[in-house]
Amino acid sequence: MPRTYLDTEAPIAALATGANEAALAVIRAFGPGSIELAASCFSRPEALRSAAGHALVWGELLDPRTGESVDEILAAVFRAPRSPTGEDGVELSCHGSPAVVRRAIESLAAAGFAPALPGEFTFRAFLSGRIDLIEAEAVRELSSARSEGERAEALRRLEGGLSRRLAAARSSLVAALAETEARLDHGEEDGAPESPLDRAALRGARDQLSALAASFAAGRMFEKGARVVLAGRPNAGKSSLFNLILREERAIVSPEPGTTRDWIEASVELGGLPVRLVDTAGLREASSSVEAAGVARSRALADEAQAVAYLVDGSSGIAAEDEAFLASRPDALRVWSKSDDPACAPAPEGFLPLSAATGAGFPAFAEALLRLVSPSFGRREGRGLAADTSAGDAVVASPRQKALLDAAVSALDAALEAEARGAPLDAIALDLRDAADALGEMTGEIAGPEVLEAIFSRFCFGK
Repeated sequence: MPRTYLDTEAPIAALATGANEAALAVIRAFGPGSIELAASCFSRPEALRSAAGHALVWGELLDPRTGESVDEILAAVFRAPRSPTGEDGVELSCHGSPAVVRRAIESLAAAGFAPALPGEFTFRAFLSGRIDLIEAEAVRELSSARSEGERAEALRRLEGGLSRRLAAARSSLVAALAETEARLDHGEEDGAPESPLDRAALRGARDQLSALAASFAAGRMFEKGARVVLAGRPNAGKSSLFNLILREERAIVSPEPGTTRDWIEASVELGGLPVRLVDTAGLREASSSVEAAGVARSRALADEAQAVAYLVDGSSGIAAEDEAFLASRPDALRVWSKSDDPACAPAPEGFLPLSAATGAGFPAFAEALLRLVSPSFGRREGRGLAADTSAGDAVVASPRQKALLDAAVSALDAALEAEARGAPLDAIALDLRDAADALGEMTGEIAGPEVLEAIFSRFCFGK
């Protein structure tokens, strides 16, 4: 019968580092009896058995089937409850070749360790109370973070910023529910208030939860990246700027207008924020159906983008197509391109002079673009991470958390509306319980096995 996450009596082992060739690899082995099992395939068994928690023990990993030495290792010993999972365990640092890692995993399996399920170490940390479900999800987010911004936001959730805000909100809801149920039980007592609800406190909790739900758009932006479109007429310098931002030759650059007939997208960090940079076909009256399709797609991409940088060739000046586009997208960053060209006129008011060939004007351009894209990530200062890494505002990035926040807000709205129209207290209590339960599901205080398996099965092995 296949193992499940709830089979917590089994000692488990898995590779915690990448599967590719590397200088070192780390293999995690945790669970009941794990130190004794690890000692059974270690050249210095007594040293490992007697080691204190957080001690390092040098020795050789042995294949218990043959007694053959597998590799020279360093074993980090953890004692419950002060361990990553709350259990006894060891982390083995060995050489990172696939052959060594494969043989080491086989040796631990022969000693009695079961292969860990995806995210099973984090699951056990959750079960032991070391982290809640929001922090567990943050572990996965931190493991897969592709930008500095995504890393910073995931770490803030792992450190408990979001959990603390939800705990405070749930505490106020549970207190209101207790008052309501006490009033139901003792409704005849003299001096009992007409309504047990602290309306101001509940509205405050409702507004807090609504603001957290609204932060989901910014949280998801850290994961998928903000789309920034480079637009302009043919030969305005879009592809050259695209290559300059990426610091590599990704787009073909040619003096012949219309070289770019389709869009090119690449991921890049801007001030620590993830951006999907798009180089588009030049905007003009198309001479062929293929070019017309490219131009139409360019306009559609610009319409959908979080930010647009519109380039005007400073050596030829502003044309009617430029004016029409800028009128339709007044928030676009206006770039006066090819400022190094002797024929380039001075940049008009509102335009940033820039040379993609020499890089002149690029720092000012990058700063302006960062200011433009920052609000999509909930950044107020517009200067990337530096302005906000110490801020206390939590951001929600999980669709599961967003759905539960919406449910809590909806239940609170129903409770406040029911109280305002004088509905029976038992009906109000049901709404308050629904709101509190939704927050309990978020943190894992209330969560069924199916929900937990769905969450942790998305983790990588070894986490």
